[in-house]
Amino acid sequence: MASQLISHMDLKYVPLGDQTLVVQFESKISIEINRGVQAFANLINSRKISGIIQTIITFNSLAICYDPVRISFNKLADTIRGLEDQISEDHAIPSKTIHVPVVFGGEYSPDLDEVSARTGLSPEQVIQTIYSKPYYVYMVGFVDGTPYCGDIDERLVLPRRSNPRVKVRKGAVSIAMNQTSLYTIESPGGWHLLGWTPMEIFNPYQERPCALVAGDYLQYVPISAGESERWDDQRQREWDRAWNS
Repeated sequence: MASQLISHMDLKYVPLGDQTLVVQFESKISIEINRGVQAFANLINSRKISGIIQTIITFNSLAICYDPVRISFNKLADTIRGLEDQISEDHAIPSKTIHVPVVFGGEYSPDLDEVSARTGLSPEQVIQTIYSKPYYVYMVGFVDGTPYCGDIDERLVLPRRSNPRVKVRKGAVSIAMNQTSLYTIESPGGWHLLGWTPMEIFNPYQERPCALVAGDYLQYVPISAGESERWDDQRQREWDRAWNS
């Protein structure tokens, strides 16, 4: 799969400032293209090329940060380009499904009625549709650990809110366009809020800071309001053993 993902694509190599090379894939959002980006990043990282500092996966491009003192842009581009035909199934990143507990309704879903009215679905149908399937994590970014996941049911596709909120609660479950995401910290935001999770999605002090990484799948699991408010570290460990081990 990975070799086919790369072989038919016309990849472009462009500079972003003087310390980043961007490999541009086809300009659209799809799981196939994103898996190709991830596989290429994994291959590049495995080669431990001198001068590369970091690789950053996005929807349909790969940013490669490098030290220009150790390697020039042209040399890096030539080296990376030479790896294109070496990509194989072995470089595809294994996916795992992370189950995230979510409480829906009432104060936890401030935009539920509006989404219901705009889509023509009942509030119950909106909620059931959101947790009915897993969502592919295309990338993690914007703020620490924020996952961009898709694709949601086409009936729920809406643009961002015309008036973004100044403050969105950490743990809010949201949708916009054809994607769903989780607010990992309290921050401004313009997505539609349909639920809330007590699960820690990002913790910089843990060995694995991000609960979700590119290539994973996110599955929402409904829980009661009472359970969400009683959530603690012990309950999280129990949840992970039952759902995410």
